[in-house]
Amino acid sequence: MAVSGNFLKADSVFVTWAQRNGMFFALVGLILFFSFSADHFATASNLRVILMQVSMVGIIAVPGAMLVLCNNVDLSVGGIVVLTAVVFGICMENKTGLPVAVALGLIAGTLWGFLNAILIAGLGFSPIIVTLGGLVGARGLAEFLSHGMTTFGFGPTFAFLGNGTLLSVPVPVWIFALVFLIGLYLWYLTPLGRHMFAIGGAPEAARSLGIKSNAIPFWLYVASGAVSAVCGLIAASQLDASSISIGLGLELEVLTGILLGGVAFAGGRGSLVGVLFGVLFIGALNNGLVQINISPYIQQLAVGAALILAAALDILYQRLDRLKVAEVAAASDLEKQVPAGESA
Repeated sequence: MAVSGNFLKADSVFVTWAQRNGMFFALVGLILFFSFSADHFATASNLRVILMQVSMVGIIAVPGAMLVLCNNVDLSVGGIVVLTAVVFGICMENKTGLPVAVALGLIAGTLWGFLNAILIAGLGFSPIIVTLGGLVGARGLAEFLSHGMTTFGFGPTFAFLGNGTLLSVPVPVWIFALVFLIGLYLWYLTPLGRHMFAIGGAPEAARSLGIKSNAIPFWLYVASGAVSAVCGLIAASQLDASSISIGLGLELEVLTGILLGGVAFAGGRGSLVGVLFGVLFIGALNNGLVQINISPYIQQLAVGAALILAAALDILYQRLDRLKVAEVAAASDLEKQVPAGESA
């Protein structure tokens, strides 16, 4: 039985290793490929460009991954981003002043997240249906408020948010790093992390243990709306404009990064570090395809293929987990049948 037990432990370690580190090695392989294929890919300036490109996706992916871990999802983030940018632009157009415009933009995005929280965590509506409706609704409201017009010219002070640098690192990358570090702390060093795993993996057991199975997703939806609002301001700052084209397809990039990072769509399993690698993988893939002059249409196809790959990996990990549980159960039954003092 000792040999069998060691085998099961090795199998368990392999599955855990694949879930936590597989995307890291995929990212390394992708970087090596583009480094040899494009002269300017592996440069410090291009690294800053990649980090800049993935910063908004990464910021939103932190609470997004926590929601998926809890067997929830937020597909409305792209709509919240554009709604925030449009509310900010309208305020600036009406001369409210920069602080008021920033505050009202953040409030608009956070309130939309609060609405998602009430409908899903409070009233028990389907997360996919509510947030898909929220995506369309927020974008529709943005178009209604702006009448499809673009507002621009917000000034150099606001431009620093999206285009400025601190210690040669873009400001959005610093914001991403801060949000990610907060996420790491909550995920790994607080009871909240364990509670999220329990809510997604064993909701009935979580409720029986007194875990706040509704309150945690509630505040995660609010947090998702808040960080999406921050990204709406970043996007408006980068463009120096509030356009209804902001945030198109952002929700799919976020979800792809989360799933590629190994977070199970059904909840209960995942790594926030893996999500970081998944987000960087999408950024490196998009940037590398541009570097080797691949058509933008092929780039979209590549992102779609990455999402399908993420879904395939999720199914693979689920099957490996089920296989591991079945082997452990079989080994336990065999141990009961072997008399004490004997070995298999």
